[in-house]
Amino acid sequence: MPWTDILNHDAPFERFRRTLESNRLASTYLFVGPDGIGKRAFALRLAQALLCENVSAPLMPCNTCSACQQVVAKTHPDLILISKPADKAFIPLETFIGDAEHRRQRGLCHDIGLKPFRGGRKIAIIDDADFLNIEGANSLLKTLEEPPPKSLLILLGSSEQKQLSTIVSRSQIVRFEPLTQQHVATLLESMELETTTPIAELAAAAQGSVARAIELADEDVYQFRLALRTKLASLDPGCDNFGKEILGFVESVGKDTSMRRARLRMVGDFAIEFFEAVMHTALSDALPKQSTHTDVADAINRLPEDPQSKAQAVAVGIERTVQMQYQTGYNASPINIILPWLKDLAACLRGRHINVGA
Repeated sequence: MPWTDILNHDAPFERFRRTLESNRLASTYLFVGPDGIGKRAFALRLAQALLCENVSAPLMPCNTCSACQQVVAKTHPDLILISKPADKAFIPLETFIGDAEHRRQRGLCHDIGLKPFRGGRKIAIIDDADFLNIEGANSLLKTLEEPPPKSLLILLGSSEQKQLSTIVSRSQIVRFEPLTQQHVATLLESMELETTTPIAELAAAAQGSVARAIELADEDVYQFRLALRTKLASLDPGCDNFGKEILGFVESVGKDTSMRRARLRMVGDFAIEFFEAVMHTALSDALPKQSTHTDVADAINRLPEDPQSKAQAVAVGIERTVQMQYQTGYNASPINIILPWLKDLAACLRGRHINVGA
């Protein structure tokens, strides 16, 4: 597991190298950045370097000792890996504090306080930190405030804004930048994807995320993204019963609720991506270098002429879309989430006030 295959993350590497050289490793880190850019791989490589039995220099594991091999296999007894189950909307509370019969006797908060078996420290990596609910976050508070000796907790999320303040305030933030378009293209070429869309177009639309590029390799997903951008550019995304098209896109993954939730969050990601492109282009007065930029220009031409009103309309659109994504975690029918969202987008994009609540 050499560091050379962790692309575009030299800054986090240097930060941890200096931290380890000065022996100032914190107890909790929050890694933030888009999905599919290497945060998880970086966290595992860091864990390997910290648990290696023959480390030659800070962040330089030997890659051959049994500890290194166990980290690669994700079987090291001092490495705790947590992620959201595919069939759940949030990471279950019992993952942190055990089930009702074993409260505080099992789960991450208990296990990370145990004496290390062999690595000299306990390391926990919480993937999908965006899916920590209030109960789950609160269960971590004591561990975050009074971390056990020789323990390290790493949370992986997409942004600080999606984390509860109790987590952010007790963590060292490490920001990861999206991969370059060339990096994404290179990685896609090595995967030999079966897709009718040119690799260059996938890489350009992927927002620096290999995971997103792989999703877009599905022709139906790629074409839906283009259709959504066109509707958003019209400033009336609900016209022509487009809500039903979104519902069909969501339901096309099958009847599994968790997969439908993920698909609806993907719709929100596409919308936020579009709004951010509009905002960036409006402020820089230059079209983005993508093959599908006419929709961005169309939106800018239709938005209010006043720059402040234009920015406000797009900002509220992003805020309302984030709220829509959050609503997918609850037991609401997708159509009852989609239609009010489209109605509010049409209002805010035309400069009308909408109330974006919690």
